[in-house]
Amino acid sequence: MDEYYPIIAEGDWGPEHAKSVKNKLQIYFQSKKKSQGGDCVVQYNDGSNSATILFKSSDIQDSVLSKAEHIITIDNQKIKLKVYKPSDAEEQADSAGQQVSRFVTK
Repeated sequence: MDEYYPIIAEGDWGPEHAKSVKNKLQIYFQSKKKSQGGDCVVQYNDGSNSATILFKSSDIQDSVLSKAEHIITIDNQKIKLKVYKPSDAEEQADSAGQQVSRFVTK
């Protein structure tokens, strides 16, 4: 299996937008112009306020993470995304002494 470079994207979209969120994220993060992204796969569970974006290159992942602000538009509503590496979340949770689930791609 190919190796992927994941990031987590969190946004305050409502459950009524669940059907369009995955598609909007896919289009947004594949666009070099909009997100500094590229070839990727979006994993999203309906009803969740976060998605995992898997990039095929660490350079693309770094480029997306270096962009200061990520905003998508759903039904004329601008939604600001919080974007970070899963390992960043693990380190925060580890230091707080909470149990952490690991994200492994191989």
